[in-house]
Amino acid sequence: SSHEVEQLLRRFCVRKLSVMPEEEKEVSGGYPNQRPLTWKVTPSLQVLCLRSCSEEIVKSFFSVSPKLRRLQVVDSKIQSIPSNISQNLTSLSLTGITNLPDEQLSKLLMACQNLRSLYIAKCHISHISFALPQLELLSVTHCRQLTDQCATEILSPANNPCLRFVDLSECRSLTAPTVEHPELEVAWLMHCPQLTGQAVSAMFRACTSLTAVNLVQSSIENALLASSSLRTLELTTSQKLADGAVTQLLENCPNLSFLDVGHCCQLVEPRLAHPILETILLSFCVNLRESAVAGLFDNCPRLRYVEIAV
Repeated sequence: SSHEVEQLLRRFCVRKLSVMPEEEKEVSGGYPNQRPLTWKVTPSLQVLCLRSCSEEIVKSFFSVSPKLRRLQVVDSKIQSIPSNISQNLTSLSLTGITNLPDEQLSKLLMACQNLRSLYIAKCHISHISFALPQLELLSVTHCRQLTDQCATEILSPANNPCLRFVDLSECRSLTAPTVEHPELEVAWLMHCPQLTGQAVSAMFRACTSLTAVNLVQSSIENALLASSSLRTLELTTSQKLADGAVTQLLENCPNLSFLDVGHCCQLVEPRLAHPILETILLSFCVNLRESAVAGLFDNCPRLRYVEIAV
């Protein structure tokens, strides 16, 4: 019961807490009928996860948790974050928040000016905007209505100058966002099947600090992937990927050490040559010729691991 939980909280200095209220029965609004809770002894909380909570429960925690630094809200109703909390948050995760329109969510995010990590997943957003001067990690995933313009704006160095890591996986409506961030080091764009080769090429040209890129299940065919800083590239299940693109990326990414082109069924005879490549995955490249594999062993002197399976 809530009383037993409160008694337990009084005995300990709780810094991390995950809450999923007991469900009694469904009500007309779609949320379970949750008993009133009054959490009076949680001032030491720094990390809080709220799952399937009503707006009243969310507010009750906010009112007694002034020291929160990391907040995760999953499948719950939230309207805003009090200023005394939002100003202290360094990490915010919102999953399945479907009650907030874009404008209100943007306002909520703009209030969290000290965020270093922001995770948004499975939210009904298309065009949010925010400028967070300390944000280093941005993950916006499974948001299938996200527009190119929105992605362009939130990845702009003018709005979020400290970004190092970006994940836009499963944002399937993206086609040609502009990604031009000189500080960006890691970009995950998995399962974005409409992303154009031109947009990917432009990202590689403009993001001069990239070290790792994940383009699993992309639709790129002959995009020029060139980066002097890149070390890891994952292109598995990119079904249109052509020989020329692989040959060129190996020529134009001099520091590459890991390459995954597994399940890229259009590959036939790319020139697999690289002076420092250590790992390459070629599983289920069913049309790859033996001569290409032979060239790999002849022209990659630092190879340590090769995966070939059909």
